[in-house]
Amino acid sequence: MIELEISSTDYYTLNMKKILFVVFLQLFALSAFADSMQDSVSKIETSWVNTSEDEPTLERKNIFMQLAEDVTRVVTAFPSQAEPLILKSAILLTMAEDASSFVALGLVKQAKVLLAKAIDINPEARDGSALVTMGVLYYKVPGWPVAFGDDDEAESYLLKALDVNPNGVSSNYFYAEFLMEQGKDELALSYLNKAIDAKIDPKNTSFKIKVRQKVKAKAALASLS
Repeated sequence: MIELEISSTDYYTLNMKKILFVVFLQLFALSAFADSMQDSVSKIETSWVNTSEDEPTLERKNIFMQLAEDVTRVVTAFPSQAEPLILKSAILLTMAEDASSFVALGLVKQAKVLLAKAIDINPEARDGSALVTMGVLYYKVPGWPVAFGDDDEAESYLLKALDVNPNGVSSNYFYAEFLMEQGKDELALSYLNKAIDAKIDPKNTSFKIKVRQKVKAKAALASLS
């Protein structure tokens, strides 16, 4: 009887060890998966940020096209992750800046689809940057029948972005810009100040972009003084 109890205990312990080992392997695999994706995204994003500072040239266009191909492979490899989708949308929108109106609108529409997918997967990814960008698109592009511009949709997305990241540079600056375009300068003041006071990490790949947004926020605040 005692031997049977010991055997049962040993069997239970052995099973628990196997389960814990499997869980450990799964967690390790998930960590490696995340690291691999993040490494790929970071490398592409760094190149995109640096190239976006250059003047529009054929070389810049070619680099963006290559980056778009590179990030598409990451999107395919990690279909359930929001970050590659957000980065691809950003690259397409930068390409739109250098394109003709017809081509630019096509790129913007592609970016919108990617952002919608990213939001469905994880609206909080990258501090809600997909929500911010979607909001900006809705108030920047023309309305129907040319495109999909809609101020109500814009504000809805921008407010959701503020819920996710109430103290971020982008979430505050772009909502302030939206309010200013609506003629609501007084309401925009507090958001401009929050954007200016927001802390940004120099190690973040989007650091340069955040710095530029802070500069714009300061200029906007000065224009309202």
